[in-house]
Amino acid sequence: MSLPPRARSAEYDHGATYLPYSETVNYVRNYAQGGPVAQRQMNTERVQVAATLRRMREDAGLTREQAAEVLSCTTSKIGDLETGRSGAKPIELAALLDRYGISGDDREDLMGFARESQTRRPRGGHWVTIPSSHRRFLDLERQATSAIFYSGEIIHGLLQTEGYAQAMLRWNNLQPPEVTEQVLKLRMGRSFVLNRPDRPSLRLWCVLGEAALRSGVGGSAVMHEQLEHLITMTTLQDNVVVQVLPLGSGAHALMGLTMTLYDFPPPAPRMLHFDGYGRGAVQDREDEVSNAAHTMDLLRAKALGHEESTEFIQALLSTAAAV
Repeated sequence: MSLPPRARSAEYDHGATYLPYSETVNYVRNYAQGGPVAQRQMNTERVQVAATLRRMREDAGLTREQAAEVLSCTTSKIGDLETGRSGAKPIELAALLDRYGISGDDREDLMGFARESQTRRPRGGHWVTIPSSHRRFLDLERQATSAIFYSGEIIHGLLQTEGYAQAMLRWNNLQPPEVTEQVLKLRMGRSFVLNRPDRPSLRLWCVLGEAALRSGVGGSAVMHEQLEHLITMTTLQDNVVVQVLPLGSGAHALMGLTMTLYDFPPPAPRMLHFDGYGRGAVQDREDEVSNAAHTMDLLRAKALGHEESTEFIQALLSTAAAV
């Protein structure tokens, strides 16, 4: 039997907290017997609803204490609703959204998605298809503690410069200009998670194929700025690591894919996000996520080391400047 996420070792969970031995025994026994611990294992939808609720409260400028007054409950319950430990009843969710000033499509979207999150689903694989620019996915990213990313062709959104992001959206967005501008603002606003003042910043580990660094997105000036930004981020920020997978490194299991592995505070499950052509899919099935994590570990071992990667990017910049 595989252990529930909270009872695994810190090394296995990339720094997640774990219980003392005596508590772990009880935790695992309870999990195996289908008790309250097992029932608290959350699905992807509930975590997304929780993350969006937190963002809406913060955008409204309200504290957890003020939110608790709306439901006449404790702040602990609000905390549970905002981490996914429990789901809000429709009447509770409606009351909170009223207080947060949420109406229209945003309200209907979250109310409908919350209903889905309460539906018991089979233990098999589960995919949630979402637009890559969808605000709910960004809410999910805000709650993550770490992210491991691979792409052979594009730079991770959190490390993109505005010029690079704008060029990417220009070629991969059929929306009107005003909508594209809003998407750009959302994308550029994402990077605050790398410097969060209220809690530990997101730990971001990126493996980039050499092609992503030579793609010429937006032209030579935009690409030069983007490469400089990568060097700055990976050099000055301890929570950002960039590795380069050079051309000629041979075959690997993630060829042709863009994938991110997210960790969250326990007991939220680890999640896998695939991205492609303006849409994304989230997977939370444990065996799928575990296999992907192993594959990602192999790829990180195959790529250049941290310092070698920084020197590699610097060499690309020097070569481009000499041309």
